[in-house]
Amino acid sequence: MKKRIFVSAAFILAGFFFLGAGCATNRDVHNLNNRVSQLESELAKEKRALKSSLEKLRQDFASDRAQGEDIRQLFASQDAQLDAFRSELQKLRGKIEETRYRIGKDLDKLKNDLDKTGMKIASLSEKMDAYDKRISRLEKFLGIQEDTGLMSSQEGGTSERTDLGELGEDGLYKAAKQAFDEGDHETAVEGFELFLEKFPDSDMADNARFWIGEVFFAEKWYEKAILEYEKVIKNYPEANKVPGAYLKQGMAFHKLGENANARLILQTLIQKYPDSKEAEIAKRQIAAMD
Repeated sequence: MKKRIFVSAAFILAGFFFLGAGCATNRDVHNLNNRVSQLESELAKEKRALKSSLEKLRQDFASDRAQGEDIRQLFASQDAQLDAFRSELQKLRGKIEETRYRIGKDLDKLKNDLDKTGMKIASLSEKMDAYDKRISRLEKFLGIQEDTGLMSSQEGGTSERTDLGELGEDGLYKAAKQAFDEGDHETAVEGFELFLEKFPDSDMADNARFWIGEVFFAEKWYEKAILEYEKVIKNYPEANKVPGAYLKQGMAFHKLGENANARLILQTLIQKYPDSKEAEIAKRQIAAMD
């Protein structure tokens, strides 16, 4: 463009030179004017083209700048969302750790409570053994024949024990259970003990041990009842009498005024056998103790 402007100026100067010298003609002047007009027209066209190009560059720059701003805003929004996600994740982790810690403490407390209850039952067992030995010594001292409530019949030469001993598995269990139902607790205990001695692997062994516990419960000898129920739980863990043993063991502790142990046993029943009828009764027992 600068070259064209320089050429045009040269022509103009040359024209003035020829005119000043008196050598130019009117035609030359006319041609020169036309050429100048043409050059000015081309110059104006070039200016318009340059202005259009500059305007397009400016618009493109503005568009690119706007797009860049949109991208920056998009990245900023994504960063904000990521920060929010990180914060929420951190909160969730904190809650998980808090829950894990609380559950750990609860489990430790439950374990300690169970250990204490086990020690309590062991202590009761030792006391009962001591009581049995003392009773045995007293019976010998007083000349009383030791037999679990069943005295031999000296006159007839036979005894109820002998009669029970002649019965088979089913008959012996039914006879002992009938004695229990009729309130003859001594005969019931004797029959069930004999049943367990003769048929330790019977499917009804857990029932026999449970009914022995029921005899002591009915006699309000709750410490002894607790030990008998514990034998059901420990010796027959898969038997159908286990939920009942837990329930009556908890009730026996309650009768002794040991509500902490009672509540622990009943809660164990509810956790292990949530759908049992014994669990429903246990819930009502706990509510009554609160």
